[in-house]
Amino acid sequence: MNNKFLNALLKTQHLKNSLYAILKHNFLYHSNKIEGSTFTTEALALLLDKNVVTGRHTLDDVQETVNSSYVFDTIIETLGTKITHKFLKNLHSSLMFNTTLHSKGFAGIYKTIPNMIIGTNAKVSQPFEVEPKLDELLEWYYNLDNITIDNIAEFHYRFELIHPFQDGNGRIGRFLMLKQMLENNLPLVIVSWDTEDLYRNSLNLCSIGNYSSLSTYLKSLTDFREDYKEFWC
Repeated sequence: MNNKFLNALLKTQHLKNSLYAILKHNFLYHSNKIEGSTFTTEALALLLDKNVVTGRHTLDDVQETVNSSYVFDTIIETLGTKITHKFLKNLHSSLMFNTTLHSKGFAGIYKTIPNMIIGTNAKVSQPFEVEPKLDELLEWYYNLDNITIDNIAEFHYRFELIHPFQDGNGRIGRFLMLKQMLENNLPLVIVSWDTEDLYRNSLNLCSIGNYSSLSTYLKSLTDFREDYKEFWC
């Protein structure tokens, strides 16, 4: 881990307009907008800073945006903790709390109904395949000696291909990428909504054993640590 960066991040967790607040805002704005959130960057800042909602949004959008703030905090507070089935389900339960998905009984559990990634021809795992395929993915990941961006690209694609939850897989997957980059002192890149097409296309071009398109996309993004070096160096 980059101790200096992480120390600065953790020390500023409860401070406004700080390194922590900037990373949180940037990450949540882009990750949520990719999934259709209508919060502008200004409206999100007001929600995170003042607990005030402005603009026209669905109830689910408001709730999921609030929830994603708590999930972000959980990711940072559990750095160094291994990803397990319990960890994944807790993240999903927090993200979907009090949403329509929660009211239907799908929050915090693996999918029980076959789903798909709309707009792709990807064949995602069936519900009965989720746990064994996640076991295989996590065993592979935690047996790596030196984790690289290439490894994280592979993990992300394989996780999305498993598509373990009824909904919310993209956001959970990007939260896991954030965790992995911070834990392994790697460039801290944020999948941005303005490069969403490139992101989705890179995923579509991947296949089991070939993750170069996603890896290339991630390496093309700006390192957050470099952009905000004055906040921690």
